[in-house]
Order: sequence, then structure tokens, then C-alpha cells
Amino acid sequence: MVRVGLVQFDIAWENAAGNVAKVRDLVRDQLAAQGNPKLDLLVLPELWICGFTMNLEAYKTFDAGHQAMQALSREHGCAVLGGLPHQVEGGQQNRCYLVDGERSDAYAKIKTFTFAGEDKKYQRGSQSLRLPVAGFQLSPFVCYDLRFPELPRAMVPETNLISYVANWPAVRVHHWRQLLIARAIENLSYVIGVNRVGTDGAGLDYNGQSLIVGPKGDIVLDCGDKEGLFIAEITPQEVVDTRATWRFLDDM
Repeated sequence: MVRVGLVQFDIAWENAAGNVAKVRDLVRDQLAAQGNPKLDLLVLPELWICGFTMNLEAYKTFDAGHQAMQALSREHGCAVLGGLPHQVEGGQQNRCYLVDGERSDAYAKIKTFTFAGEDKKYQRGSQSLRLPVAGFQLSPFVCYDLRFPELPRAMVPETNLISYVANWPAVRVHHWRQLLIARAIENLSYVIGVNRVGTDGAGLDYNGQSLIVGPKGDIVLDCGDKEGLFIAEITPQEVVDTRATWRFLDDM
């Protein structure tokens, strides 16, 4: 079994130090309250270090965020997945990092959110990834990528775990929930979606609803609308068994 922890919290707007301290303390305190279970994977939201800001210098929070993810990985002996802004030639990208000890891999968000002007502030990525983590083959994506089913579809059947780190507003949270379930059903894959709560510096409200969905479309974990660390167990064998029973991917 693979134990996954989802961190759903109120991201402080453009406050890297505050977010680092909050995540560190929240994870430490809630693990202690739950008997210090051993995690295999810890997942944080999109741009968890600064919020979904259109600040052209958001990338300056990268070092603090990346170092914090490395510290979480060392302290809790697990891989850590979460969103950070990163400087690139001519600008910055909205990325999702997988940090596991000294290892660090990054996916750059392919579908920037033109509705909010993200395409003017962050450069698009161009390539999906598949990364080994805790016995799974993970393809990480970011927020608005969820609306484009072709992105994860191109990664199966090798991929058996799909993730979306997000800042998905409450006004469209019904879409969030239904699309996460759809991605699981159509790909016969586990899907993890981690969202934030609270109100951001642009005045948008968020109500969480972070989910883990099983390969049959069943909800394994529903984090509701509160801050916290939420834990569930998943297993690659469940994907193997589901795909062996329902051989829909053979007809792609």
C-alpha cells in the first residue's frame, strides 16, 4: 500500500516565508495527531509558495519553496509534489515539482489559463512527463490542464497515477470534481487533485474539494472544504486489476 497525504490550506498571498512555516507546522502537527503514520507521497497545491499571482517576479519565491519541499522530504522520508514558479529565459513558468531526497523533477504547465491572463505572465510548457514514485508511474499536471483530456490520455497505459495541483476557484468547483472523476474513469487510473482553500489576493474564493479518485471512478478521499492534511492509501495493483477486468484501453 502507498500512503498519500494531501495538504489543503489557505495560501498566504505572495508570502513565501509564511507559507513555508504554515505547511511545515501543519504537516508536522497533523501527522503527530494521527500517530505519525509514514507517508510515501505528500502533495501540495499549485503555486503553494505564493498563490496564483500574476506577478512577473513570482519566480523569486522558487528557492524558498524548493528548499522547503526538500526539507519536508527529508523530515518525513517521502516524496513531495507541489507547484512552484520557476525562472526561464525571457520570463517564468508555472511548474509542478516532484522532490524525493536529492532528486527533483519538474513539469511545466502546458495549458496556461488565458481566462485569467496567465498566458501573459507565465510561459507554457510543451511536454508531459512520467515519473516513478512509490511504485507508481506518475504523470503530473497543473490546474487548467485538467480541462484537456488529451494530455493524460497520451501517457497511458504506462501511467497509472495522474495528479493535478491547483488553485481552482469555488465558483467552478463542480467542474473540478466532475473532471477529476472523468479523468480517472477514462484512463482507468488513480487521479489525485489538490486544491487550496481561503481567499487570494485577487479576491477569488476557494473551497478545496481535494480528491483522490480510484481507477473505477470511486472517490477514495474527499478533503471537503477545510484546511488540513488528509491521508489515504492506494495501490498500483488496483489499477492492474481494474485494467485487466475492464480492457477499454486496448481499444485506444
